[in-house]
Amino acid sequence: MTWDWFLLSFHSLGVFIATIILVIQIWFLIVKKDKTYPTYWLIGLFTSFAVMLSGYVFAYSVYNPFSAYHRYMTIFTLFGQVCFLVFSYYFPKNDTPKESKVIIPIGFILAIGAYSHFVYNTFKMEKIYNFEAHAYNFDFGAQTAMIILLIFLLSLQVLLRKTIRYSEYDGRFKKWLIKPGEANLSFYIKHYFSRFIVGFIKFLFPRGKEAKAVKTFFIVLVLLIVTAITNVLNKAGILSYEYYAMYYSNSTLIICFVMLMAYINSSGEPTTFMVKLVGISLVAVLLVIGFVSNITLYLSESDYDNQRVAQITAQKHNIVTSNYSELPSEIRYILKKPMNVEPFGRKLELLYVANDENISQELIDDNEKKSNAFLIKEKKTQLQKKNPKLSAEELESKSIEEFKKSRQYKNLFESLSEENKRLYREAGNHYTYFDIKEGQERYEVGFSYKEYRIHTHKNSLKLFIVTIVTTILVLILFPIFFESSLTKPLNQLLRGVHKVNLGNLDVVVPIKVQDEIGFLSSSFNSMVASIKQAKEELQDYANTLEEKVEERTKEVQEKMNEVQALKIQQDGDYFLTSLLTKPLFINANKSEIVKVDFIIRQKKNFEFRNKAAELGGDVCITGNLKLGKQNKFRRYTMAMNGDAMGKSMQGAGGSLVMGVVMNSIMARSASGGKILDTTPEKWLTDAYNECHSVFKSFNGSMVLSATVTLIDDSTGDMFYWNAEHPFSILYRDAKASFIEEDLQLRKLGLESEYEFKVRRFKLLPGDVLLLASDGRDDIDLTPNEPVRTINDDESLILGIVEEAKCDLDLIEKILRKKGNITDDLSMVKVMYNEGLVEIPQEEFAQDPTPVAVNETSNLLDVSEAYLLGRQLYQEGKIQDSLEVLGKGFLRNDSNPKLNKLLGLISFKAKNYHLASHSIGKYIEHDPRDEEMCYYLSLSLKKTGNYFTSLETARRVYELNPNNVNNLVNLSDLYRISGNKLNAKVFSEKALAVDANNKNALRLLAMILESEKNLA
Repeated sequence: MTWDWFLLSFHSLGVFIATIILVIQIWFLIVKKDKTYPTYWLIGLFTSFAVMLSGYVFAYSVYNPFSAYHRYMTIFTLFGQVCFLVFSYYFPKNDTPKESKVIIPIGFILAIGAYSHFVYNTFKMEKIYNFEAHAYNFDFGAQTAMIILLIFLLSLQVLLRKTIRYSEYDGRFKKWLIKPGEANLSFYIKHYFSRFIVGFIKFLFPRGKEAKAVKTFFIVLVLLIVTAITNVLNKAGILSYEYYAMYYSNSTLIICFVMLMAYINSSGEPTTFMVKLVGISLVAVLLVIGFVSNITLYLSESDYDNQRVAQITAQKHNIVTSNYSELPSEIRYILKKPMNVEPFGRKLELLYVANDENISQELIDDNEKKSNAFLIKEKKTQLQKKNPKLSAEELESKSIEEFKKSRQYKNLFESLSEENKRLYREAGNHYTYFDIKEGQERYEVGFSYKEYRIHTHKNSLKLFIVTIVTTILVLILFPIFFESSLTKPLNQLLRGVHKVNLGNLDVVVPIKVQDEIGFLSSSFNSMVASIKQAKEELQDYANTLEEKVEERTKEVQEKMNEVQALKIQQDGDYFLTSLLTKPLFINANKSEIVKVDFIIRQKKNFEFRNKAAELGGDVCITGNLKLGKQNKFRRYTMAMNGDAMGKSMQGAGGSLVMGVVMNSIMARSASGGKILDTTPEKWLTDAYNECHSVFKSFNGSMVLSATVTLIDDSTGDMFYWNAEHPFSILYRDAKASFIEEDLQLRKLGLESEYEFKVRRFKLLPGDVLLLASDGRDDIDLTPNEPVRTINDDESLILGIVEEAKCDLDLIEKILRKKGNITDDLSMVKVMYNEGLVEIPQEEFAQDPTPVAVNETSNLLDVSEAYLLGRQLYQEGKIQDSLEVLGKGFLRNDSNPKLNKLLGLISFKAKNYHLASHSIGKYIEHDPRDEEMCYYLSLSLKKTGNYFTSLETARRVYELNPNNVNNLVNLSDLYRISGNKLNAKVFSEKALAVDANNKNALRLLAMILESEKNLA
């Protein structure tokens, strides 16, 4: 009996290794005790996969048309998918029994129907040999693949719902998850939106053992779908069959092993450590063998190709000169071909055929037509459905055109173009061939394909034997090795632990080898001995405890009486100081535009005469100033945060001094609605000099760090100095960042090597400024450990601010979750409100006679409209004010006072079209009003009128070249209009005026990045 039909191919070994692993896993599950219901369906899944892989082993190893029937084994995976569907419903329990009773039978019906349909249609179908797979096959099965995908998706949705159902959730959306009864539309929207978001979170981050286990199987199923996708990529010509087969076998092996491990770890069924060790070892060894085998077989195929190419090279002269009598017997035929490798319409000429070879020109031509028809078959079917009226010639021509546009054609063309590359041909028999070129001629030299299979079979057979022997050795020797060196010592240790749990402290675990387990056993013996000794000492101590407690209690009570007397005296001093500091730390801000809030949490907490109080060195003060001329001034909001050095009384003394000095300065500057004829820079300079002088008088025994800011309510311009205080934090667009980059000034009371300078910064609408003492950084990250670990990451606070969205209470809460705050903590939050524009005070300099609101429909003149509009604005009725002023503007648009007030209020209300129109009319009256020209430019930019906005901004530049806000506006307008050069120039001009202007820095970075991209 000859075995010339049994020829192992390049792909045989990979699927054989995967089959071995699956068979072992099936055997493990079958002999497992206390199996649950899902286990049986997992056995069914693995069995179907094993049958499928066995089919591939059969296909790759049997060189006979009969092997095409391997497809009856491979599509057995249909039943495996149904087994997985049942497993999905029942693992770990069936929560939807009614649904499963419907879906599971449907799955089985689909599988049986698809399998029967496949067998019925292929039983007498022509068998096609796939040279890339080196196996016989049927040109059929797309419908079956769709059924497999459908069953995949059924299992996928079951596992998805189970993961969400089993996962726990306790987040911010929890309150909306309660199903609404009688509720409004808003509640229903929040409810269903929250359910969606929570489901998404629960799936991405499952909590709970069951939820995590179910998600593992969901991921495994997705990986199986990915494997199916690689099959589609292979059929589309994107992925070669060589890589597809290697990926398919290895991925199936790994996926099934992961499924088994996940099930063992989550099902609660008993198993042993030995199973996991041997299983993982075997999988690892077989994967290595598979990898090495692929390399070995690849080299074997390269060796075959090199031998054939060497033969062709040696006979090249005889082939070209038609001297065929000298050709070796391995060359079976020679074809002459056109230089163009285009497969359609080419002419092939048979030049030579070996004497014992049954090949003819007719067979060559028939094979060429058949191959080309097979290539365009799919395109032809698609075109015929779209255009059923096409003639046979038109259909053929258009199908070829469509195929030439595909990736498959590109790969085919590149393959046919390569010289000395092994290709295949079917013409009666199967052949391998190589192309050679000589001058303007191209020749195809053919060899027996069976000889190629025999060459591969010899090397594959050796690897098969190695794989089988290795598997047997691992299954026999590894358990013996692990038993003596690992599992036996571990079991002895476990028995010792079990005895100790029962109360036996005379246990001694034997130690044979001083390895890691030996060290663990030795430590366990020492621990048990220590527990036994401690138990004996504890019993002895318990016998004499009462006498010792009585003696020690008497001594402690005497000392406590002395300490209590001293503490009462000290707490009195603390309480008096806290009473003095409390009225100094006030939030006196009244601005509606710049909102301020602060908290102070002093570290020292105490109680005096049943009154709780706190004492420390942190200080927060806010207030408002009016700076400028009497008839034209600006409102400013002052915020100060300070931290006096020293603990308890020393720090409290420093904060008390700063509170008195700063409140005194504010009282002199702002009492009685006073308007100071000075600049914010000058006011801050004077305040610094006065505070610094006071603290210097203490000769270094009392110093204080502080940040003091002045914020222009109308523009958001911030003026400040920072005397060695923690960096100020800007919270903008949900991102937190430091304003300062380095130290600018030493503490108040210390000599400073830095020159004093008032710094500037631009707050944008919606910005939040946070000033905080160093309590924000001084956090003990290990409060329960004997050695403290103090946070040294200054940027930690930025993440906390972003997480808390700059909410002071939430920031404090998160800080305390991080650890113990070891210092005083104070924070000042300054909010610059969006869209608020300050109306100049001269607009309300006089107190007009009130006008009744109900007279708006019968206005007599523009003056009355102006008075009523102003009154409504002062009462906070902005929309009513706009309506009245707008009617007056329509009646007469030449009143400057009305135009200016209407322009400012409409800009504040974000009605930029009305603002640009009314401010434009006002500018006709006073073209040199720098501020109104600036607002006009902004309004025009908001409405998209960039050219006129640019012209207006240039007019502001002529009026005041140092208006930093206008310089930034000019830079942005030039950037929008595409003039990158001028945009860069004006950004640099803005930075020359204010080096820390964030908007100018951001614009300049954008411009430079744009130039870089263009380059």
